[in-house]
Amino acid sequence: MSVTEYNEKAGEDEIEIRLSDILQFLKQSRRCAVIGGVILFLIGTLYAFSKPDQYSAQVTVMPEIQSKNSGLGGLGSLAGLAGIDIGNTASGSVDAIRPDIYPDILQSVPFALQLLTQPVYSQLLGKETSLQNYIEEQSSRFWLGRLINSDASNDNKSYVMPDPKNVSKTLHITKRQENLITLIHSSVSANFDKKSGIITVSTTLTDPVVAATVARLSLEYLTNYIISYRTEKTRNQVRFLSQQVEDAKKRYQRAEYILSSYRDQNRNVYLNTAKIEEQRLQADFLLMQSVFSDLSKQLEQAKIKVSEESPVFKILEPARIPLKKSAPKRTLTIIGFTIVGVILGVFVYGVRRFLSSTKK
Repeated sequence: MSVTEYNEKAGEDEIEIRLSDILQFLKQSRRCAVIGGVILFLIGTLYAFSKPDQYSAQVTVMPEIQSKNSGLGGLGSLAGLAGIDIGNTASGSVDAIRPDIYPDILQSVPFALQLLTQPVYSQLLGKETSLQNYIEEQSSRFWLGRLINSDASNDNKSYVMPDPKNVSKTLHITKRQENLITLIHSSVSANFDKKSGIITVSTTLTDPVVAATVARLSLEYLTNYIISYRTEKTRNQVRFLSQQVEDAKKRYQRAEYILSSYRDQNRNVYLNTAKIEEQRLQADFLLMQSVFSDLSKQLEQAKIKVSEESPVFKILEPARIPLKKSAPKRTLTIIGFTIVGVILGVFVYGVRRFLSSTKK
């Protein structure tokens, strides 16, 4: 086959699509496009207005990044020249939790369970109630929420505790609690800016007052968790020293009483054996006094250390009650549904035309 014949045959197999053909196709498919657009417009309108208004609140905080210097000074530089890194053991940051891990704390199950029990005031309900009751009452006002709650209640009725006596010592969560935890995790988020070191806690809920309250409660949980984690070892030491000081004080007072009683009973006795016994009791008394004094000093130092290790969180922007809703964007939702409907209508018309031409 020559090159000319091959080009002629390839030209016969090519399909030429002109702009006029496209316009003609769109003109012929306008009925299906209008029908699809109207149907999806109605569906989009129903969907957009079935979703409740959402309000967003946020609080911005700047955490303290603590660091301690080892005081080695030149030794650290010399060690660096020798290829020895002593920064992890002697100097550098001593943050128990890196700030970029702070957002993960608000995505934990214990946080959600504790937040659900906190009291909040609802502007929509006009009363103070727990966050869990507020979410359940608000969900019951919408058909989708009622459907989810009914499914969850049915699951709870048929739910059997796998470990009724909690021998495994693990956390048991029902289907209803799991749905609430998922809602809390989707409503509360935290963002850490690595450049500025600022943490922003954001909440999105259907009530503006509840949204601001949840943002404040989330920040309080985060700060308390970090402070507790950062100072847990020192606070354990304080509790241990407090018990030791209490025991040493009792032994000290007992030794003091025994020594005083012995001196009162043997005031006019000049025997050497009596003096030896008095010296022994006095030595015990001085030992108990020294132990009590040393433990008291260590206890005070441990209390000071707790205060020193407690991080400082400076609130840059407190939680405010939002005045305008942040979602849903009903106009954009309806427009998006309408555009999709028009595209689907044109696509359906094209498929029907292609199938009819294939049959012919």
